Amino acid sequence: MTQNNRERLRQAQAAAAKQQRLTRAVGVGAAVLAVLIIGVVIAVLFQNQGKSATAGSVTPPHATSDGRAIEVYPGKAKAGAPVVELFFDYQCPVCKQFEGLYGGLMNTLASSGEIDLRYRTMTFLDQNLSNDASVRAGIAATCADVAGSYGAFHNEIFANQPAQEGAGYEDTLLRDTIPATVGISGDALTNFQACYDKQSTKAFVNTSNELGTQDLLAISKSVGTPTIHANGKAVSLSDVGAVQPTDPDAAAKLLQVFQKAAGA
Repeated sequence: MTQNNRERLRQAQAAAAKQQRLTRAVGVGAAVLAVLIIGVVIAVLFQNQGKSATAGSVTPPHATSDGRAIEVYPGKAKAGAPVVELFFDYQCPVCKQFEGLYGGLMNTLASSGEIDLRYRTMTFLDQNLSNDASVRAGIAATCADVAGSYGAFHNEIFANQPAQEGAGYEDTLLRDTIPATVGISGDALTNFQACYDKQSTKAFVNTSNELGTQDLLAISKSVGTPTIHANGKAVSLSDVGAVQPTDPDAAAKLLQVFQKAAGA
């Protein structure tokens, strides 16, 4: 083979190798592009799925604009009244005890405008107790807000808290028994049950728990219930506990505890 022929053969082999490399690169590029397209399609599907899941979401009428809480007596607070936030989990036994001792006093102060009472629904005990009762109870209470019976419903959930830890709340209790007890009937009952069955307020309950966790860690340095904040400052439960609920001046003394913590 002459030198010229060898040179032409070398050039032809080099061209063929270059073409093979180009073909492989195009193939890999197409595969990568296909993966990227699939990823985009999946992302869009998930986005659409998320939109469809929240399309029927309902915001409770007494929810605060930031989605953190339910204002128990909206528009009642006097100028300068401390904003008192009560963090609770419906499966928390100590929360039930607290409600029994001080819930009435706090509602008295709120209804008279001495404090702006806000309930912060937490659901972290679902994970601890391996159930979903806290979320379902939160959904029921906020659906009751839609029906105009939030406060009474809230009280009944705690009144019917199962004695056995982790037993959770039965759907029939939340969906049928408590509504009947607090007087939800007729069209209001139909709408309440549809709200509960569709979990229409679940997004709000989840957001309340997420933001509540952030606020508890930022202010109280731990996630636990019951916890009280006044104007964004931690209230000592020891100070609250020093107030005897049977004392004729209990409401006034409890107000002083909140005002002191709030710096009012």
